[in-house]
Amino acid sequence: MRTFEIEQKFVFNPTLLARFRMNGGSPPFQALCHQHTERFQDQYFDSANQLSKNGIWIRKRNKSWEAKHRQDGDYVRSSFYETNKVDEIQRLVTKYAPVGHSPRLDDNFGLNSICNYLTTRETFLADHRFSIMLDSTDFGHSVGEVELQTQDPPTAHADIDKFMQKYSWFFANKTPPKGKMTAYFELFGFPSKFTS
Repeated sequence: MRTFEIEQKFVFNPTLLARFRMNGGSPPFQALCHQHTERFQDQYFDSANQLSKNGIWIRKRNKSWEAKHRQDGDYVRSSFYETNKVDEIQRLVTKYAPVGHSPRLDDNFGLNSICNYLTTRETFLADHRFSIMLDSTDFGHSVGEVELQTQDPPTAHADIDKFMQKYSWFFANKTPPKGKMTAYFELFGFPSKFTS
């Protein structure tokens, strides 16, 4: 059975980060463990928006190929199937963004680079099952995600909702979250030569 990544984006308040890291909110998390801090370079690829229009994101993260295929939801609240298997990535490209020839790994699957940025991510495990990621990019954008790995997306969405409501002191924010790629394109524009 497939495992899905269920994620909910949120805007985090920088003034609450110290309290969050010390688990000093009200109520405190049942458990909060800092897992790691990492930096990674993401380069995203597409062909005339054919992949993104179908909820597919192909990227190189630190030079390793990955694909995310949205199964449900939107840019704020999503269910994704993820893979790093080259043959699955080739199938997605062939199906959704035909490039006129067999997509080859050594030719970026026939796709064009559409954005490239560096992210610093702090990852925490809360209440023994919820991953909380706090991302900051090299172009000045920050966004958080609560994530569960599951085979039952509807239950996971409900669990994330309850979790975020319980700890609303950290997650509640009237500003709608904006994903990193949306923020990137708002700042730098979408490469118009790749949209036709």
